[in-house]
Amino acid sequence: MTNQTVLRRASLFVRDMERTLRFYREVFGLETYIDRIIDLTILPDFPLGTPGRGGNMRFVILKGWDPLIGMLGFMEVCDPPLSDPGLPERLGHAQPALVLETRDIAHIAATTPRAGGRVVMAPKTGRNLGDAAGNFIPAEVMFVRDPDGHFLEIFQAI
Repeated sequence: MTNQTVLRRASLFVRDMERTLRFYREVFGLETYIDRIIDLTILPDFPLGTPGRGGNMRFVILKGWDPLIGMLGFMEVCDPPLSDPGLPERLGHAQPALVLETRDIAHIAATTPRAGGRVVMAPKTGRNLGDAAGNFIPAEVMFVRDPDGHFLEIFQAI
């Protein structure tokens, strides 16, 4: 069987869409691809929010330099808002780790705190996991938490 699947985007639930958009635009230079309000009554089977309550959700997709891959989606349930279980400090089950490649890791390190994120590990020389053959790629690597606590691994090939 040939490979029939491709990941188009990863989508994250956020508490404050404007804060999230400011962060990803300022830190990573991402641009808006889609920005719309979705009436949740048209998605009765989507396991979101309080069953039977309806409401609405703002859905935004941001894109980087590639026109087809690597997009990030963000969903803010506005009415009624989602409950907030909080995130543990350390990564574990059901906690995504998004990996982003950049061309300017120094910019990301400098702008992350100003934009409401937190640098977990400052840039340092290392390597990413590389390709399918096991060839590692030398890189500057850093770890960041966005304003909602989502974990981001950022690397710049060197």
